[in-house]
Amino acid sequence: MRMTILSHAGLMIEGQGRQLICDPWLIGSCYWRSWWNYPPVEPELVTSLRPDWIYLTHIHWDHFHGASLKLFNRETPILIPFDRYTRIRDDLHRIGFTNVTELRHARRCQLGPELAVTSYQFSPFTDSAIVIEAEDAVILNANDAKFMGGPLGQILRRHPRIDFALRSHSSANPRSTFRCLDAPEYAADDSESYSRAFCAFMHRVQPRCAVPFASNHCHLHKDTWEFNRQIVGPDVVARAFERYQREHPFPTELRVMTSGDSWDSGEGFNVRPSPWLENRDRWLAAYLEAKQSSLERTYQREARVRIREDVVKRRLGEIAKAVPFFWRIRFRGRPVLFDVHAGEKRQGFLFDLWARTVTVVDPEAMDPMMMRVVIPAVVFRQALMERMFGHAGISKRLRWQATKADMKRLNLFSGLLSWYESEVIPLRGLLTRRCIMSYAARWRELLLYARLGVAALQGRDLRGQEEQLLAPNSSGAKL
Repeated sequence: MRMTILSHAGLMIEGQGRQLICDPWLIGSCYWRSWWNYPPVEPELVTSLRPDWIYLTHIHWDHFHGASLKLFNRETPILIPFDRYTRIRDDLHRIGFTNVTELRHARRCQLGPELAVTSYQFSPFTDSAIVIEAEDAVILNANDAKFMGGPLGQILRRHPRIDFALRSHSSANPRSTFRCLDAPEYAADDSESYSRAFCAFMHRVQPRCAVPFASNHCHLHKDTWEFNRQIVGPDVVARAFERYQREHPFPTELRVMTSGDSWDSGEGFNVRPSPWLENRDRWLAAYLEAKQSSLERTYQREARVRIREDVVKRRLGEIAKAVPFFWRIRFRGRPVLFDVHAGEKRQGFLFDLWARTVTVVDPEAMDPMMMRVVIPAVVFRQALMERMFGHAGISKRLRWQATKADMKRLNLFSGLLSWYESEVIPLRGLLTRRCIMSYAARWRELLLYARLGVAALQGRDLRGQEEQLLAPNSSGAKL
């Protein structure tokens, strides 16, 4: 059996002449030219792929990458998690894939004589991990799924021996794009917490080998270049892991693996020292130079985009109708301005969620301290038309601005947009037969949410709760 790292979150398992690949983002960029594989994937590796199965952990574009998926035969079997709604399946059918199988939570699926997979769903926003049993190895690809407490305990009871555990270790959320207008020192995110969570997760799982994964990307678009300094690279995680193990000894080896690196059950590791990790600033500058002409064409196209007022009013009106009263009332007298830019041009749309109205305004004439979403027109247009506000936030091409007094309210607003994309709202969507079937098998997750909700009401930090629930002696892990 051979395990090969393909890309940022791309993984290939080979055995007996068959290939299973996970989350193949292999070419180009994603999130409106914001995210790029780091290091880029060698073309020879891409052309060597002949997958017999493809597993997609979730719908985010650095995992569900349309351009990369189109490299493969549309009859290739695609495996996806069975979740409370059907968007992953629907989008695959839209691309043209005809053989899509939804895997139920915690049900083992035998793909071949010595190859089986088990999908474990987690998060109300559609995420999953996959356990791969391939010949003589057990691989837990946790990817972006932040398993903890009872849900993680279920995995470890069913798979008491994990040979390789792979998990993300950097920001894939919009927190770092929040700007506090009257308190510049306000920290919306803590980059070190990602390393701490990675270490705590591996301490709980105690695999034979831990692999920092699903965070090997960079930002090349001019809107997001600044966020390269906040990326937690695998080398940073390796140093944090070494410090963690000195304080909490446990018998797990950490291996930094980048695109093209592999492990073979007969030959062991084939890992090449990556120059991309040795002098990140220099390689980023070279990468940007290599893609500059493509980016310049993107900037020119984006500068020509204009947003139709009727589309904004209709689409935001649909969102307002979906938001329950007890959340809308939080915005009474507190509208949010969409400050939309395309090149030097700006458009303004004042969204009053409480009154369910949208007013066209001059963004430069509005109160500079009001809640504001500064967003490129090209991103705003697609987010409106295709329910992609969650993806828009992940892109880091937005800037969420508010005073300290309004910051929680703006966070709620960001959440509501993402929940609308994920069909969490309208709330009646949670009462479907499919949703009930999905969560009936994931009851441990519901108990975890209840516990985290109580902790939040007590003012306890979610990140601290995650680390506590990942502790080896955590009571939550026994559920």
